[in-house]
Order: sequence, then structure tokens, then C-alpha cells
Amino acid sequence: MLSFSSQPLTVGAITDNKALAQTFDLTQADLIELRLDSLGIGHEVIEFAKRHHGSIPLLFTARDPLEGGTQDHPLVERNKQLEALLPFASAIDLELRNFEDYRPLVEDIKKEGLKLILSNHNFNGFDHLATIEALSQAQALGADVAKAAVTLKDPVDLILFESLLVDLDESPFSLMGMGAYGPVSRVLAAQHGSLLNYGYLGNEPTAPGQWPASLLKEVIAQSPRF
Repeated sequence: MLSFSSQPLTVGAITDNKALAQTFDLTQADLIELRLDSLGIGHEVIEFAKRHHGSIPLLFTARDPLEGGTQDHPLVERNKQLEALLPFASAIDLELRNFEDYRPLVEDIKKEGLKLILSNHNFNGFDHLATIEALSQAQALGADVAKAAVTLKDPVDLILFESLLVDLDESPFSLMGMGAYGPVSRVLAAQHGSLLNYGYLGNEPTAPGQWPASLLKEVIAQSPRF
């Protein structure tokens, strides 16, 4: 069973079907995220899940297109995909905006003892107050990790991003920036206690500003904590 501590973890996200032919281990990432909105739930995904189950924690996400999902799959289909992969999962990521529609799935996630991540994405910019509200709402709804991804357009955004990190309480959270200032923000977030820190495995980033997962893991390990 996956357990979270205060130690920052690196998540290696996969959207590239070619990466499913590979085998990954804990030297490259602490968790692997399979983005089902990109990958689907075909034979390759099932075989990958079987091959890695028990050796590295698996996180499954079927992202809403309104929050960066790459395919316009209806929510009912995304729900079925996630339900089918619960036996291989250590954690499931759901959009905060769709929580009410996912309630039966959330009950199954809790029943199976899996970790629940509730996430919110802003691809247009960074609203300090809205980000705090989203994280607080996710925590209130029972998320094991409250997650927010924001777009940082200039150095001022980066400064405000760090001030938000300083202000966050000790509840488990995952915070990251996207865009030109995304790479530095992800290391900064880990230094300030962001629990899940996303890079990518394979050849394709899953969001603007991502590091390769193995490099991010190495940098975080060598970075001081604030």
C-alpha cells in the first residue's frame, strides 16, 4: 500500500504509447502516472500495469479535456477506464470540478485503500486566492493530496507562487507551475514541501514546463528543503 510522508516524491507521467513497451523502476520515478486520456485502455496499458504492479506505485488519470485532457472522452467513459484499473492502482487522480460525478468511484477508491488526488488546473494564468481555495476544497472533500497546477507567465508570478508555497499549511499538497517558469517552479515547490512533483517518462511531456522524471528526481534529491 502506498504511503505518503513529508518526503517529496517524483511522479513520472506517461502519455506516449511507445513508452509502454519499456520497463521503469524506482531509480527513474517514485510513482508512474498513466494518462488514460492519451493512452486509452488497450492491451499495452493493461500489460504495462501488470508488469509494474507491485514493483512501483501506479497512478491512473483520465483527464477532463477542460483541464488538459488530450482526448474528448465523456466523463462516463473516463470513469469506466479508472474503475477497470483499480486492481493495479496505488492512487487515482480526479478533477476537483467533477467530484460530485465521481462519488461512486471515490467510494471504491477509499474502499480499496487507494490514495485519492483531487486536482485543479489553470492553463490561463495564476490566481493566488483561487488556488488556495481549490486546495482547501480538495482537502475538505477528503483528498489524500490536494493538487493544483497553474500557469506562470512572468517573474512576478514566480514570486507570488513562492509566497503561496510559504503560506500553505502542512496538509499534503502538490503544487506546480506550467509554462516558461514551470521548470524552476517544480523544484521550488518540492523544496517547500510539495509532495508529488511531476516529470515525464518516455519522449513526450504531459504539460508545459515538465522535466524528464529521472532528472527531476535527481535534482530534488540534491536540493535543500525550506
